[in-house]
Amino acid sequence: MFENKSISAADALLEAQKIAFGPVIFQAARILRDFGILAMLYDAKEEGMSVQKISQKAGISEYGVKVLCESGLSMGALSLKDERYMLTKIGYFLQFDEMTNINMNFNHDVNYLGLFNLDDAIKTASPSGLNQSFKNEWETIYPHLSALPEKAKKSWFDFDHFYSDAAFGRLVEIIAERAPEKLLDVGGNTGKWAVAITQKSLETSVTILDHQKQIDVALENAKKAGVEDRVDGVPMDLLDHTVAFPTGYDAVWMSQFLDCFAPEDITALLRRAADALNTQGSVYIIEPYWDRQSHEIGAFCLINTSPYFTALANGTSKMYRAIDMHQYIKEAGLVIVEEIDHLGFGHTLTVCKKS
Repeated sequence: MFENKSISAADALLEAQKIAFGPVIFQAARILRDFGILAMLYDAKEEGMSVQKISQKAGISEYGVKVLCESGLSMGALSLKDERYMLTKIGYFLQFDEMTNINMNFNHDVNYLGLFNLDDAIKTASPSGLNQSFKNEWETIYPHLSALPEKAKKSWFDFDHFYSDAAFGRLVEIIAERAPEKLLDVGGNTGKWAVAITQKSLETSVTILDHQKQIDVALENAKKAGVEDRVDGVPMDLLDHTVAFPTGYDAVWMSQFLDCFAPEDITALLRRAADALNTQGSVYIIEPYWDRQSHEIGAFCLINTSPYFTALANGTSKMYRAIDMHQYIKEAGLVIVEEIDHLGFGHTLTVCKKS
């Protein structure tokens, strides 16, 4: 993965310029999509469209069309023949690929302004870009997800759900087959997992640990789903490691949760999870490790999600490698008894027990 490919100096220099102009290319591509120009060119097919025709249909000046389409040409999203622009395969994916569009919206609506402060965030180990983006005095993003501006909130949850939902159905089946009676959902958010597993496994009851606002939403969702008698919640500052988790659970569930924390916090959270288990209980960790992906696309997207955690989320977390998580699990006094890779878009289920 990410092997050093032999390319000429000229090609390497061109790739370096693409990185240097990355923010410009990103915004031009987004606007080509949002102004409907990519869709127009898709409809025009091999006939293509002139600058004048695009200007008339998009309702922007010919100057604006030239600026955008010439940038689109340089990035390979458009081609130009006989003064007519046409859509390329890259342009097609920019317009129609769900993953590409979700990533683009997340990076524009949530991350773009905050990433200007990535250097300060790395120096201070704090999310220096968070308040740059949203003009609030927030320490981390997590307690305030419901307070994000509507567009940013939609893009954040679309991003989160797109990647988690791909593995969701299979994970429900796996845990329902094991039918734990008592499951502790750490960082249960709006209760999506709690509702799904209690609907599928009638023997299972779930306790959610999270901020009070998230628990309130989760309990309302459980009520709407008719499983409120088997879903409850305990409000908790999960980073206060002096506070023990409730105990006596057959399963502790941590889905796309641990990547939200620094290594020392991961180890402390896993210790508390171990203490919450009954004798035969298991900790279930679901993470998309970048070194367990089946192709470079997944690894690329995961690695480049880490700067969001640095600049906006909390300043100390990232997308981890499996080899790193294994070390944290060992330090927490747990042993890995099972792993299942390639769930959904590249998630791994790691099952642990007390050592």
